[in-house]
Amino acid sequence: MKDYAPFALRIGIGGLFITVGLMKLMNPAGVTTMLAALGFFAPAFWTWVLILAELVCGAAVLTGFKLKYTTVPLAIVLLVAVLTNPTGLTNSLKDIALLSGLVSLWLSGPGALALHHRK
Repeated sequence: MKDYAPFALRIGIGGLFITVGLMKLMNPAGVTTMLAALGFFAPAFWTWVLILAELVCGAAVLTGFKLKYTTVPLAIVLLVAVLTNPTGLTNSLKDIALLSGLVSLWLSGPGALALHHRK
């Protein structure tokens, strides 16, 4: 039963990143505007990096494919979100919780029902 804990975590975290990535895909101009307001250089470029990372790595986390590699870009996205959040720590708590989940998956591996099993 313990082998299914990472599976449950993968479903939640991967599904969340895919959902957020799809929302950004529907309005990339809004993401570009947000990144420009935060002072990012070449915000249109970083918009597409962000969208692709959330969609591709989110799908990989959801399916348990190569977690050692796909959790790292998502962790970077969350660290940047926490460090650049203009509203303070309170609104960053969900990002910190998601980051903790990614670290847990990175450490534990994909668990049951994954496309890629740790050997």
